[in-house]
Amino acid sequence: MEGSGRQGKGGAPTWAPSEGTVFRPFVAAAGAGAAEPSPSGSGSGVAARISKLHGVKRKPCVARLTADIINTFERCHPEFKYSETLNPKRFLTHPSTPAHNDGVDNANWDLILYVNLELVNKTSNRRFIVKEMLGQGTFGQVVKCWDTETNKYVAVKVIKNQPAFYQQAIMEVSLLRTLNQKFDPDDKHNIVRMLDYLSFQNHLCIAFEMLGQNLYELLKRNHLRGLKVQFVQAFSKQILDAMIVMRDGGIIHCDLKPENILLAPTAKTAAAVKVIDFGSACLEGKTVYSYIQSRYYRSPEVLLGYPYTTAIDMWSFGCIVAELFIGLPLFPGASEYDVLKRMLKILGGQPPDDLLREAKNTAKFFKHVGSSYLGIGAHDGPGTAYRMLSEDEVEGRETKRPKLGKWYFPQQRLDQLIYTYPWDNTKLPETEKADRVLLVDFLRGLLEFDPNKRWSPFQASGHPFITGEPFTGPYEPVSETPRIPVAHAAAVDHNPGGGHWLVAGLSPQVGSANRCLPPNPYPPKVPFSYGSSYGSLGSHGSYAGNAGLASSYGSYGDVNNEAFD
Repeated sequence: MEGSGRQGKGGAPTWAPSEGTVFRPFVAAAGAGAAEPSPSGSGSGVAARISKLHGVKRKPCVARLTADIINTFERCHPEFKYSETLNPKRFLTHPSTPAHNDGVDNANWDLILYVNLELVNKTSNRRFIVKEMLGQGTFGQVVKCWDTETNKYVAVKVIKNQPAFYQQAIMEVSLLRTLNQKFDPDDKHNIVRMLDYLSFQNHLCIAFEMLGQNLYELLKRNHLRGLKVQFVQAFSKQILDAMIVMRDGGIIHCDLKPENILLAPTAKTAAAVKVIDFGSACLEGKTVYSYIQSRYYRSPEVLLGYPYTTAIDMWSFGCIVAELFIGLPLFPGASEYDVLKRMLKILGGQPPDDLLREAKNTAKFFKHVGSSYLGIGAHDGPGTAYRMLSEDEVEGRETKRPKLGKWYFPQQRLDQLIYTYPWDNTKLPETEKADRVLLVDFLRGLLEFDPNKRWSPFQASGHPFITGEPFTGPYEPVSETPRIPVAHAAAVDHNPGGGHWLVAGLSPQVGSANRCLPPNPYPPKVPFSYGSSYGSLGSHGSYAGNAGLASSYGSYGDVNNEAFD
């Protein structure tokens, strides 16, 4: 065949395959009398052109017709012009029908948000570009935004355009400034960082670092099964660290629950967490509201209408620790009566008589059955002067029977619940038994009915469950020195603008004298954490068989009011 010298049709050059040419691409001659390329012409112009073509990297067709569709149109038609302003708006707020505030608010006084809306801080010109909705609830909305200053995602809380919500949000801004700048300037104590706050279209907007999922979502992904003891210890230690700082500032969170503890993975550990949502927080000694805390995590003194302190957060913390281990809320009552009844059943005791005497709601839950006198214990002893009302007695007083929820675990005392979990007669190794004894002793000091005897964050942080020290017997915390009046522990600036006005009259319902904002943006001091979602706005499902995915920006809208009444 090599000697056949076949001539191709149309005067095409001959091509005789050989070892040097068989795998080379065919190249037509420039003219009719062009010479046949030499097999050894690797340095010829043909090879150079081939090498040049190999250097051109074309994007896949799918990319050119999707992500790069604008570039494709412009190449096909040079006169084509694209502008985002001509895009139809993709609304994120529901309902999105204009109703108030010159058409930018809906009927619920929520700002109507849509994709690529720019929330602009007019003082610093810092811009947050709205990308997606993270949660919507009673107090407002939380959206994922692109921060053009840092080129990172942040979570922005957009408050309703109503005076009550605005005033509480101003309190949140003030408390977070105090915590971030004064008590935790180096971001070492597991408290969410506030990055900026601004007024936009008569709405107060607060920007936070973007974090991961909340602890309830973590439990839900684990099919509502408890976590291993080492993870419960790791989370508890970090939450306590944040609570120590809050107590030093005289700040009561008022809504601690798994939804308000978010994962904040770092390079060192994936089990890092931060406390979020100070929308219900207040100063110790300057408490205003009596209706606080999500019901499952509500302390006895709040239920009974007794003056409360930072001790209510320790009760909520105890409920969280127990839930992390068993996977379910410890007191998932369908009503306040049901929650209190479960407390007495699981903990084996009741609030002390002096608390019951002074609490304003005692008659709703207890009956006075004997002479009340000082110095009598409160734990099922013969000296207690109060007995909890039966369901029939409550119905007789309130004209309706109290709601009672379903039990999702055995009706046992707390120690037995912990020792026997997962309640299937599983034989435990000795090390696991020892860990559970330690956990029960830890919970004993947190879930104490008497707020004066309940451990403080500092006292709890010394427990062997947290420190890892050998456990030799019931833990007795060190006594703390008397504290200074908490009203002076952290001064809250209710007018953080210092007399300077960013926007006059932030809300049409409130005079401008009460609606000022600071002129200087809050400086970001730390980089954003890894993360994806700020989750929810509310407490999780009532465990009535259809527990939905929790929302996680806490009380900025408890979607499920069943768990917050």
